[in-house]
Amino acid sequence: MEVEYITDMEKVMEYGVMSMPAIVVNEKVVSVGKVLKTSDVEKLLKK
Repeated sequence: MEVEYITDMEKVMEYGVMSMPAIVVNEKVVSVGKVLKTSDVEKLLKK
C-alpha cells in the first residue's frame, strides 16, 4: 500500500474535493471535510 500526502490544490481538485482534509483510496474519495479517528481511517483502508 502506498500513502501519499498531497498539498497541490490543482491535484486535489482533480478528485473534486472542495474541502480538506480528504482521503482517497484506490482513486475514490472516501472522506471529505472531517478529521477521522484512527480506527475509522483503518476501516476505510481495509475496504
